[in-house]
Amino acid sequence: MSKNIIEYTSDLYPKRLKLIQNPPVKLYVEGNVENLKQIGIAVIGSRTNTQYGEKMCKRFVKELVEYNIIIISGLANGIDSIAHKTCLKNSGKTVAVLPSGLENIYPEKNKELAKEIIKNGGTIISEYESNTKADSKKFLERNRIIAGIGIGTLVVEGGYRSGTSVTAKYTLENKKAVFCIPSSLENPKGIITNELIKKGAKLVTTTKDILENYKEITFCKRKTESKDILFDIPLELRKIYININDTPQDVNEISRKTGTTIEETIYKLTILQLNDKILELPGQRFIRNKQ
Repeated sequence: MSKNIIEYTSDLYPKRLKLIQNPPVKLYVEGNVENLKQIGIAVIGSRTNTQYGEKMCKRFVKELVEYNIIIISGLANGIDSIAHKTCLKNSGKTVAVLPSGLENIYPEKNKELAKEIIKNGGTIISEYESNTKADSKKFLERNRIIAGIGIGTLVVEGGYRSGTSVTAKYTLENKKAVFCIPSSLENPKGIITNELIKKGAKLVTTTKDILENYKEITFCKRKTESKDILFDIPLELRKIYININDTPQDVNEISRKTGTTIEETIYKLTILQLNDKILELPGQRFIRNKQ
């Protein structure tokens, strides 16, 4: 898709973004410009998320996408990347806001993810010229755009004084709702969500809790068609994964069918289990997790 420069005075400039304090003078956009006008929710969280954070992010994003809600995030490591990938996997549209120029994707490891976003009808945007590099000041500036485009912000996880807390602050300043997934008191990445809830953010345990906040919007649920089941399975785990189905199988059977050693099979089953791809049943038997 072509790249566009959208001036503040243009009809293509997102109306919600015009309402924030100090809106960008112009936006550099690659991909589907129409996504910037649609109903979107920002999904943010720690770059060093926990397994709990990943699981909750995937659950909420999958369900938000089912209601045709655009997922907005910052293409960073951790929760941002999980949100974008989960959205794509479930045939949704996502907007990634960069702290750098469009020709200088940050972090560099997410260049392929950025391409996938564009390829699947999503959008990459920045307020910086094409080759601008990211720095700490630009991360904070980027966060106000993430908060400004959507109708609200879902906070999955975040440490004390993190960029996540800054985005939540911008959301509240824009008089938009901040939704927080509660976390264990023993989870250092749950500090921000629990603190925000104490200060009046909306505690959410289901996607319905988010949707009910917008009485003026009619959300229509659609049936999502997930992409290739191997979309987010690492290459080295795929041989094991594709041999697991709805019929419980033990380690020996899986090892025999895949031609891997018992030790290697156990190791890879453990990784798949930690990532919620498979479930272990009594007797050390395994089936695919369809959640």
